[in-house]
Amino acid sequence: MSLLDLIVLNRRTATDARAGVSVPELADACVVKTCLREVQVTTRAVFDQGDVPAGSSGAGDLYLGADAYGFLLRLASGLESEIAGETEIFGQIKQCWRDYELASPENARQLRPWMQRLLQETKEIRSEYIVGLGSATYGSLTRRLLGGRPEGTTLLLGAGQLAATVLPYLDCADLRIYNRSPVRTAEMLAAARGRDSSYKTTVLEPTLEAELAAWREARDVVICIPADAERDPARVAAWRESAAARGGRILHLGIMGASGTAWEGVPRLATLEELFGMRDAQAEQRDALLARARRACLGKAQLAKLDDADGSRAGTSNHGWEDLAVFQSLGA
Repeated sequence: MSLLDLIVLNRRTATDARAGVSVPELADACVVKTCLREVQVTTRAVFDQGDVPAGSSGAGDLYLGADAYGFLLRLASGLESEIAGETEIFGQIKQCWRDYELASPENARQLRPWMQRLLQETKEIRSEYIVGLGSATYGSLTRRLLGGRPEGTTLLLGAGQLAATVLPYLDCADLRIYNRSPVRTAEMLAAARGRDSSYKTTVLEPTLEAELAAWREARDVVICIPADAERDPARVAAWRESAAARGGRILHLGIMGASGTAWEGVPRLATLEELFGMRDAQAEQRDALLARARRACLGKAQLAKLDDADGSRAGTSNHGWEDLAVFQSLGA
């Protein structure tokens, strides 16, 4: 099948439903449905182009030929998703194609070379530009600022929403939690998701003595409470007593910067200023990689025009990769 015969209709389901738009079903199309969109993939051989005008309209966006293939590449790579780079859509497309092969084997035979190429090139784009972008949450950034998985004892101060967000990322062998309300701490632990329960977790007594003792023993400290002019000097003193031998660090998520506080000049201290700086740098890197991924989709779509005849890639084979089984259920 020539690339010129590839047709894709992208319908934004939520928008169209609110507007009362009736979207036509393309004849014998392979349909990919998500919570935000419905994508119909078919060929010119089974499509009356008069049903839907090319371009954008109330019925959705119609893509033809290389534009259709380029859109499918962006879609499968997660670049059309609300969370750019997400992976779930790729699995949804593969499953929809499996279902379509079983339900419409004759029509699928026409689409198969291009769908096979789509999955292969999507994996290439994801592996080169998208996998490993990482997330930019308080928890993930906290773990990065602590140098990965914390070693030794980690002290977590607080039991509010911020502490609950960070908690699953503190997968250290020995976690100690201090908060003035043990009840709130117990509630936070009961609601915790994603933290390995095999790790040791100790809830400290709500006394200054218990907290300062933990400060002297902890390798890393994560503070999820505001600055406290009354207690902070004692905390700094306790940290300085053995900071040189520990090699860990403090991450204070209750202050933007240390200047003018009791924490000014404390060794190995990071604040929200450093966390947000890492977030912004990661966002810039992520945006740059996603832009490169979009350019790669465009480039592959243009190359597909040169390889137009049947979907195979010049000098390559579409066989022997792990997803080939998707296309073999009914034979070539």
